[in-house]
Amino acid sequence: MKRTLTSIVIIALVLGIVSSCQQEKVVQTENNDYLLMATLFHQQAAEKRALSYQAYNTAKLMLDKALKSARLTKKLAVVVDIDETVLDNSQFEAKSIIENTDYPRYWKEWCNEASARPISGSLEFLNYAKSQGVDVFYITNRKLEFKDVTIKNLVMHGFPDADEAHLLMKTDISNKEPRREIVEKTHHIVLLVGDNLGDFLHDFDDITNERRFALTDSLKNEFGSRFIMLPNPMYGGWVGELLNNNFDLTKEEKIRLFKENLISF
Repeated sequence: MKRTLTSIVIIALVLGIVSSCQQEKVVQTENNDYLLMATLFHQQAAEKRALSYQAYNTAKLMLDKALKSARLTKKLAVVVDIDETVLDNSQFEAKSIIENTDYPRYWKEWCNEASARPISGSLEFLNYAKSQGVDVFYITNRKLEFKDVTIKNLVMHGFPDADEAHLLMKTDISNKEPRREIVEKTHHIVLLVGDNLGDFLHDFDDITNERRFALTDSLKNEFGSRFIMLPNPMYGGWVGELLNNNFDLTKEEKIRLFKENLISF
């Protein structure tokens, strides 16, 4: 009888250990898989490339229109953002997914490589603008420490005006309005090109997505006219608002907030 009881206890313990091991195997660690579709769209969808060409083709049409009607009291300028507007950083996003890391991990290494490729249509458009006597200014929220490598990256691909005088980096604030005002002292800005609404107006910064929608609707005639928007499903001001601008949340908490913002039927 004692042997039987002992055997039952041993079997129960073994089964408990096996069950515990099996449970450990199915426990999923938090990961960056929620970025998969957005990053794959950016890298693998011909539709993404088509949208970029469409944006820059529109920019050329609007620039030609501006050149015909411009009163030359100031020199003309086109202002562009850099990341996901003229340079493609989706390889950094892919690295973050594969390594399960978050910004700023690997961002410095990525920038220092100076190997980001041009966004489709950007190089052709900006060189066309320069050929028409229009200056190009790059207003970016990359930190000042990346200025030299960013210029190196732009020069490598043949972007015009890729120099210190035309590259305005982030210093102490993300607000781009003061840097646009610097350009406006000497130039008339005919076009603004970006992938985030803050690339056009500071009014879009640090407001709820509901207000961003309302402001966008009020300015609908500017898009495709003076404001040229590039698609970027990977990150931007809209993501921050969904997360209450708290990027220190766990991935599980981020997913929960993302799902809470879904609109179903």
